[in-house]
Order: sequence, then structure tokens, then C-alpha cells
Amino acid sequence: MENIPIGIPYVIDLDDHEASGIPTMIRYHANGEREEEMSPVMDGEGAHGLYNVTDTVMCKMPTGVTPEMASRMAHLHEFGYETFFVDSGSMYLYTDGKRTIVKTGDIVHLQAGQMHSMASLEDVKWRGFFHDLDSFADGWQSTAVTQRIPEAADDPAYQKARGKRDFVLCEQPVFRDVPPEEMGAVRNPARPLAAYAFSGFTAKVLIPRWENAGVTECVMAEAEAGVTFRWGYHRCREQYYVRKGRVKLRVFGEDYVAKQGCLINVPKLAPYSLTVLEHTEIYDMGGQTKWFAYLQDYESVRTYDPDRLKDGEAMQALKDKYGIELAFAGREET
Repeated sequence: MENIPIGIPYVIDLDDHEASGIPTMIRYHANGEREEEMSPVMDGEGAHGLYNVTDTVMCKMPTGVTPEMASRMAHLHEFGYETFFVDSGSMYLYTDGKRTIVKTGDIVHLQAGQMHSMASLEDVKWRGFFHDLDSFADGWQSTAVTQRIPEAADDPAYQKARGKRDFVLCEQPVFRDVPPEEMGAVRNPARPLAAYAFSGFTAKVLIPRWENAGVTECVMAEAEAGVTFRWGYHRCREQYYVRKGRVKLRVFGEDYVAKQGCLINVPKLAPYSLTVLEHTEIYDMGGQTKWFAYLQDYESVRTYDPDRLKDGEAMQALKDKYGIELAFAGREET
């Protein structure tokens, strides 16, 4: 019997668009300079359009354009949620009546109804993860059509078929300058909401579930070489982003290496493991596991009733309570 192919690549290198088959759409300013290079990586799926990913370069403001002029593209999404990794460069971010500079290492999380605009001080690598946002939910499909039929983009029949985009243009914002730590939309692994230390790794909560319509959360594991995370059968598709370091993914008996800048996808129900090859920051972007609630309860048990950690049934009940399918985390015994 032949193996059934899985359509989504297990590892996608966002730093090599050509090898990964990622298309790029370029938007130009009136003077001919590039304003944006937007690459749809993965369409959303399901009721919330989860796993939707783009990889964008927000180009430096064109000649003659000031940050104030750039901020006139302020907009909001009525239903959509956006999480952006600032992986190179720096830009002004406007939101909540404030302006700050975000730079390499920051994460920007924007909620439904939150007005925002940006002004790039240099080229910025701006990697986005979305849910409930139909502006990008059909990125692959619409790009495939408009690249082959360019005139479709201006065809009313095409626009009608594609549907209304969740995009509301706003007025130029009034703002005051603040440091990034005073802007709620700006996150950074150096300033997690909460952190939990284990042998060989630390789990850091960056975006809690209540800031994501209860649909997802974002938790990062900062792990040292030799640490392994192993899952059994799991109830949903898994998606991770390797921001630093390298890990080895083992799934269906085969190994794949995901380095810095790689996206990892694991099919629903497929047992798998991640082994850390060097100091790594890896983010759970599937976000459906209730890590934060589990980590808080686990910390309570570890603090107030440490003997209970030895009770396998009790700890499995705690995992079941929050949908934790992680079977092992730490250094394998030799």
C-alpha cells in the first residue's frame, strides 16, 4: 500500500522563498519605489481561518514620505487578529493614540477593532500570523489567479466573488510618543506575561488567550541543546515558528531540520517530537493548546503539593483538563 501524501510541507523555510515556492506581490509607491513585498505563505482553514501566515518586507518609506504621511494608512479589522514578528529592521507603530518604535526581536499583537498604522524607518521583515481575518484568508488562491489573470484584480466580478475584505480605513491618528513597553500591542520575549522554568527550557507566555478572542494563545519555549519535546496523538494540526536556533522534527519515522526562520507544520493526530539542536526560541503558533492555564496549575502543584507530581494519574488528569498532549519534555535519559 502506498503512503498517503500530506499536502502541507512539514518544514517551510521563510528565508528561501524560491525553494519553498512562496510567491511575492510587490506594491509600488507613485514615484516607482517599492513600498511592500507581500508573500502569502499559507491560507487559513476552518471556522477561524487558523494557520494563516504571510511573510512581508515593509520597505523603507519612499523618498519624500514622512512618518506622519505614512500614518495616514491607519486602519482596523472588525473581526481579525494579527500577530507580527519583527525579524529585522525598525518602524514606527501607531495604535491606541500612541506611537513607538518597534525593532528586531519585538512582536506586535493587534486585536479586532484596534486601529493601527506603520511607518518603516528601514526595510522591515514583518512575519504575520492571523485568524478570523478574511483579508488574507485566500492569499494563495487569489494570488494564483491574479498572477495568471492580472486584469482580474480590477474586475468587479472578481471582487464580488472574492467577497468583502475585513479592512476599515481610519483617519490619520493623533498620538503621543511612548517607549515600547508602554504600548500594549508590543510584546517581547524579554518581557513575557509569565515565565515558567523547567530543566533545560523556559516556557514564556507572550499572548494570552483572552487577547485572542479565546481562540489561540502564543507561548514560546526557550530551550537548550539536547532538550526533546514529544507528543502522542493530538487533536488538531500543529504549527510552530523557529525564531532562533535549530530543531529536529521527527514525524512518521523521518527527520527534518528546521532552522531559524522556518515554519513547522504537523498533521492532526500524527505523533511527533522536536529535539533542540542548539539554543532555540520556538513559538507555538497553532495556539489551541491551553498552555497558560496548564502552566499556572502545574506551578501551583509544584509549589504547594510537590509530592503530587509523582502521581501519574493525577498529572494526566491535569493534562486532560487543558488538552495537553505533550508526553515528554526535557533531556532524554541515556
